[in-house]
Formats: sequence, structure tokens, C-alpha cells
Amino acid sequence: MRKSILLMVAIAISQFIIAQDCTELFISEYVEGSGNNKAIEIYNPTLEAIDLSDYQLVRYSNGGFEPSAVGLTGIIEAEDAFVVVLEKLDPNGTGYEQPVDSALQEKADLFLCPVYEVNNMMYFNGNDAVTLEKIGSPDPADIFARVGSPDPENGWTDITDTTITWNNAGTPEDYTISDYIVGPLFWLSWTQNHTLIRKPTVKHGIVDNPAVFNVTMEWDSLPKNTFENLGVHQCDCHENSIADNSLNINVTIFPNPVTNGQVNIESEENMAAVELLNTLGQTLVRENLQSGTKNYSLKLNSINNGVYFVKVTFKGNNTLVRKIVIE
Repeated sequence: MRKSILLMVAIAISQFIIAQDCTELFISEYVEGSGNNKAIEIYNPTLEAIDLSDYQLVRYSNGGFEPSAVGLTGIIEAEDAFVVVLEKLDPNGTGYEQPVDSALQEKADLFLCPVYEVNNMMYFNGNDAVTLEKIGSPDPADIFARVGSPDPENGWTDITDTTITWNNAGTPEDYTISDYIVGPLFWLSWTQNHTLIRKPTVKHGIVDNPAVFNVTMEWDSLPKNTFENLGVHQCDCHENSIADNSLNINVTIFPNPVTNGQVNIESEENMAAVELLNTLGQTLVRENLQSGTKNYSLKLNSINNGVYFVKVTFKGNNTLVRKIVIE
């Protein structure tokens, strides 16, 4: 009997957890780019429009517990994404007032925090936790990264329990990565100088502060200043909720994983160029295409196995970025 009760409790708990899927807003994209290129995309997986004035974004800086919150406004439609961008719009701005990239400005649904001294929530720089919170609720709707100590310094990465020797002002020095915190090894950070996109399989936010933040569990990494995917989000919540890309251009990239030394790109629109980028945003291969090209095979024979990105450029410099794996 005791086993039966435990089984029923386990089933009830699992059903409760499943019921939480697709019922609350969560953070679907995180942009920490050059200069003031900062953005947070929020996704609504439900079948109803939601008033964002009931929510706020909160920044917890440098491993601290002190919140810096900013309220949201606007309506986020059912199965839609809403983009919040740092409000730096003066084209004559320099230094800390450098304007947000025009391509990122075009993606914004809401600009926030123009003055750091008034509200610094949108000034995250890779080593800060960000939460999406429903005002008045004891639990966050979602947590990006980890709130509180230890100070992550330059942010989080995809490896842990690894010792790396690095050049510290000309002196070789060992640093052991633990709890996925990069420490001084800033070039390994996923949360600094990257765009992160929530995996389609994620159907709800993180409501409990994680013991450690392993970026790869729920996020895919794209190169710095990648804005093309903002405004739409692929989510497995509902059969018809997957938006392919913000350009509404059907592009098929196959096979993926790539096992035969080439990847094929088929598009319903003419392509101007195809590129292969590594996870640092460096272009490894670029092919400029003849006018009228809708099908192209990119040769990858000299490329090592790993994760890469195919960037397709169309007329008017519109672009689309897709992740591939080479095996």
C-alpha cells in the first residue's frame, strides 16, 4: 500500500510539473553584444495575449543579491515574442552613450533604461543574472544564469572542472573552471559577447535559483551582434507555434548533422551569399552567389567536427542564421 501511495504521489507531482509547461512567459533570447547592444526577448507560449505591465525585468549584478528592476509595458500576443532593447538611440552618442546598432533598433518592441544612474537593469554585461518576474508573485517566472555568489567575473561557459593555463600579463597562470564560471578566461564566456537563444524544447522558465548555471542545458550560442532571430521564437509548446524566421523565407539546410563534407541550402528566395561561421563569429567560408541562386551546396571538407553556423544573405542584406553540427 505504501508503494502505491508513493507511486500516486509521484504521478501527481509529474502531472503538476507537466501542467506548468506553456503556461507562463519566459526569456527566449539574450543579446550581450558590443557597446550598448543589449536586448532581452520574452516569449509567450500560451494561447492568450498577456499584459506586460504585470511583469518586470530584474538584474542581479556581479554575483550579488541586490535587485535592479524595471517595469514592462505593452501586450505580448499569444505564441509571440516581445523584444526589449537598451534605450541608446542618439546617433551622435559616443563612449558609454554609443547608440544601439540600427539592426537591433529595428527589432525592438520596447526601449528601456536610457540613463544608467536612474535604472541600470538593461546594462548587463555577461556576469549578471537576469530574471523575469510577475509583480507580486513570490517566485520568478524565469531566471537567466544564477543569482548570487560566487561572483562569476566574466560570466559562464559550457565546461567545468577543467584547468587551463593562460597568459596573465606575460606570466603563465593556471585557472580551474568550476561551476561553469570562466573567471579570467573571458574568451570562453558564453554570456559575454554572444547571443543566446532558448532551445525549442524549453517550455517554461527556471523558477528556482540553480546551484550552477550550465549554459548548454537550455541555450544555443550564436556569434556576437546576431540579431536576425529576434522577434520570433521556435518553441515546441504548440504544433503550429514554430515561426521559422523573421524574414518569412522558407530555407532548408540539410543534412544536419553534416556527415558527408557538404551542407545543402535550399531557399524559396534568391540567395546573395552563404557563409560558415564558428562559435566566435569568425567567418571560415564565404561564397558569393550568382543572381537567381536558390539551391547551393557548401563544401566543408577541411572543417573540423563541431558546432557552426550557416549564415544566408538575401537581396537587401537581410540575413538568416542557422546552427549546424559537423560530424
